Amino acid sequence: MKQRTVTLALLALGFASACEAPTAPTMLVYTDRAISVPASSRGWKAVSVGGTHSCALRLDGALYCWGGNSSAQLGVGIARGKCGPRKVSCEAGPRAAETNERFASVRAGQRHSCAISRERRLFCWGENLTFATGVQAEVFVPRPTPVLPDMQFIDVGPGMTHTCAVRSNGIVYCWGEGVFGALGRGDTVTSVIPAPIVSSERFTLVRSGRLRSCAIALDGALWCWGLEWESTSSGIDYFHQRLLPHRIDGLPPLRDISISTSSTCAVTIDGVSMCWEANGFAQLGDGTTNSSAIPSPVASSERFTSVSNGIIQSCGTAVDGRAYCWGNNTFGQLGVPRPGDHCGTLECSLQPIGVFGLQRFEIVATGFGTHTCGITVDTSILCWGLGSEGQLGDGYTRDRQSLPVGVLAPAP
Repeated sequence: MKQRTVTLALLALGFASACEAPTAPTMLVYTDRAISVPASSRGWKAVSVGGTHSCALRLDGALYCWGGNSSAQLGVGIARGKCGPRKVSCEAGPRAAETNERFASVRAGQRHSCAISRERRLFCWGENLTFATGVQAEVFVPRPTPVLPDMQFIDVGPGMTHTCAVRSNGIVYCWGEGVFGALGRGDTVTSVIPAPIVSSERFTLVRSGRLRSCAIALDGALWCWGLEWESTSSGIDYFHQRLLPHRIDGLPPLRDISISTSSTCAVTIDGVSMCWEANGFAQLGDGTTNSSAIPSPVASSERFTSVSNGIIQSCGTAVDGRAYCWGNNTFGQLGVPRPGDHCGTLECSLQPIGVFGLQRFEIVATGFGTHTCGITVDTSILCWGLGSEGQLGDGYTRDRQSLPVGVLAPAP
């Protein structure tokens, strides 16, 4: 295959500096071929992306996080670096969380995070202004802290300002900001006390976004509650509240679901990725920028195993391991130099486009910010997109990184 060399000038948006995070070069030259991943980036089994931070698990279950720490979302106590013009507290490479627990899974919310231990105990940390950590504490919880320690959990979905989790018996508990019915209890009360949603269904998975959550039931049906988007003929986004969980009609059984600020994506048991709600940045991946309240397949013949919905971008992992992203690419969060489409004046991809580098991934994750990370089949973590607070984990800060870079070896 003929190689193409692409010169990419990173956006001059005020490159950041940090004590442990030197500013990346402002001009990089890339070749359209398989990228080389350093061996030091290997040894990971899970990764999740928040607003300006990332968290991941080593193969032995040890928890590490990196990126912005202004809300204690890294779980490391006091961060050692300062990033950006505002000198935000940060870690530009993986740093061990302050815990001796070993974990089976980890999920990052916007400014807080949660993880489930091997013994199925739930821990949360980070911003606690709306009690999203489920911990009766100050405004920040600086290290992983148990939530309902006498119960066991199988899944957790931190959102922007609230959190929901699935107990081992299939019952969903929620806590945090309750505006618009985000806690699924039939009211709009904010609560630090985790309590069950009002539903007789049993669930396997739950995800939370902006004052909204959705969960997949045992039969694959999708149930949602909280702030819900509706389509309008005027093209103006309109939301209303759902105080109680309700079933989303017209969807086949699902295997995965992801929610962000104003859009949702899911994967059916047959591997079809479907998205709906707001689409101003092409984050639905259907080839248009038209918003829709009706779930529609993305414009791709690929079959997917998982999907991750970001604030203005979405990504999915195909059955062959290739990672695909769609939506806004202002900060390179799609993992390609130039996707070729424009949404208004902004760079975007209207449909799924393969992430540069020909890597095969176990999972790819984006979130409440504008960066993306994934774990390859050889256990390496690669990240791309906005890195101004060190959230790419490669030791640098920059405002745009279009192509995947490997994270640094973990620091104690």
